[in-house]
Amino acid sequence: MPRRSRSTATESVSFIEEETHNNSDNEDSKEFFTQTQFTFSQQPADRSQNVDLARDSENKKLEDLNPTTRNKIVTDLSRMLLFKALGMKDPIDRTKVCAEASGEVKGVSKSALNEADKRLKDVFGFGVKRVNSKMEENLPARFKNRLYLINEVVDDDEGTHSLNLHSAHQECMTERGLLMVVLSFAFCKGTSAVRSGQMKGAGKKTRWITEHHLYSLLHRVDENIPSEPPSAEGRKKSRTSGGGRHSLGGGGADGGVSETPDIDGLLEKFVSQDYLLRDKIEEGDESAGTSEDGKVIAYAMGPRAAMEVGRRQVVYFCSNVLDEQPDPTMLAEIDEDDESSEEEEEEGGEEVAEEPKKRGKRQKRG
Repeated sequence: MPRRSRSTATESVSFIEEETHNNSDNEDSKEFFTQTQFTFSQQPADRSQNVDLARDSENKKLEDLNPTTRNKIVTDLSRMLLFKALGMKDPIDRTKVCAEASGEVKGVSKSALNEADKRLKDVFGFGVKRVNSKMEENLPARFKNRLYLINEVVDDDEGTHSLNLHSAHQECMTERGLLMVVLSFAFCKGTSAVRSGQMKGAGKKTRWITEHHLYSLLHRVDENIPSEPPSAEGRKKSRTSGGGRHSLGGGGADGGVSETPDIDGLLEKFVSQDYLLRDKIEEGDESAGTSEDGKVIAYAMGPRAAMEVGRRQVVYFCSNVLDEQPDPTMLAEIDEDDESSEEEEEEGGEEVAEEPKKRGKRQKRG
């Protein structure tokens, strides 16, 4: 999912929904249309980290390679990043893609990644990013090696660039619409209470919503969505089918296919793409579908959603839908995290600047 560049200015985008009506009391009456305009505030996504800069020695090693070899490594790496992020929509494992692109050439992975980052930014407007430092410390270790492509091109109010880039056809819009609703329920209806789960690090401030609570809320949005999550057998069948649209309510009035999505299949998809986190946590209410180990499945906003959509956007989205003011407590929490991340980035930058000086002093003494 694309995002706008970080900006302090608040923008908005409007959508117009048209409905056709018939006056059944008057045989001579004709159809007429009503329009409802929805306006949503456009907020910046959560902060992200740039990829680590290579040392001068590694940059020189890449520069000293045969021009054909050097260009092939950077080009292959750029293509892999694009294909995985846009085509497969999979999280990118930094070690794997760098090793695959470098082949037998060793010791140039960071330098090649820096060059690929520059090329993607210059040609496509994408930035190669890591998880926000504040969020990274509250996630399992595997996320420290993840890379994501973030769209940094400033879009217009109609989202023309995003629509052209992502070919927002009906099924794509259904999936993204569901993701936004799930993120809203998880962040605004979930709880951040510390509870024992496998994902220990994400239990401090991350808001978790149990799958039973999530399905109950989704059922209120669309009555064709079951109010309870599927059984183990139904879950397995849903996931092997890959998710997607299917008719739960017998289709529309015109005999078409219902737009109600396969919820469990798409939740699995969102987890695999890092848009959602999933864990088994302890839940005080034993009647809420606890398993034999006394735990329930729960979902939370994933790092990719934080960087592409952002917690602030979710808060404002909910307030726009409900026609209320955004929750000041949630906004204050986000601002606090942003300030902490800025301080850590500044400290990290000072450490990086000091490192060459220290290496220079050691070499001089030798």
